[in-house]
Amino acid sequence: MEEYLDIEDLRIPVVLQREKRKTLAITITQEGSLLIKAPLQLKEKEIERFIGQKRYWIYKQTKHILEENKNRVDRSEDEVRKLKEQAREVLTKRTDYYKEILRVDYQRIRIGNQKTRWGSCSNRGTISYNWHLVLMPEPIIDYVVVHELCHLVEMNHSPAFWKKVSEVLPDYQSRRKWLKENGNRYL
Repeated sequence: MEEYLDIEDLRIPVVLQREKRKTLAITITQEGSLLIKAPLQLKEKEIERFIGQKRYWIYKQTKHILEENKNRVDRSEDEVRKLKEQAREVLTKRTDYYKEILRVDYQRIRIGNQKTRWGSCSNRGTISYNWHLVLMPEPIIDYVVVHELCHLVEMNHSPAFWKKVSEVLPDYQSRRKWLKENGNRYL
């Protein structure tokens, strides 16, 4: 397996992880590397064939991530600390507002720096939020808050879950789409 994948104007570092798994998966890391997770016994030719089929996707995703990385803002520790405090204040206020509407209660709120999630809800009622949410428009913050609170009713993404979300935010789909398309700009 090559250490780099050359596509058009990009030289993409390749990381191969052999794991006890059944399927082959590829992702582009936040740094712009190609991460391949492959079953232990899968032949390299099969991996290379798969990568060949996904060349356009790999190129497009890598280009997108590298472009976002150029626009990323480096913040001092003090700035991050202040933003986390602001996130706790804003997200607690929004969570308390929507918990009354949904008639649910949570145990606690955790503010973190997750790499791939904006929020999560444990089955014990702990809601975790990514502090970067505080940088986003309020309708998007509200979408994440409502999404996580609805998990206190439905711990899945079933039709019943989405029905509950839509009862509070009828336009949740456009907010969700915005978050998917623009969220990485805020990390």
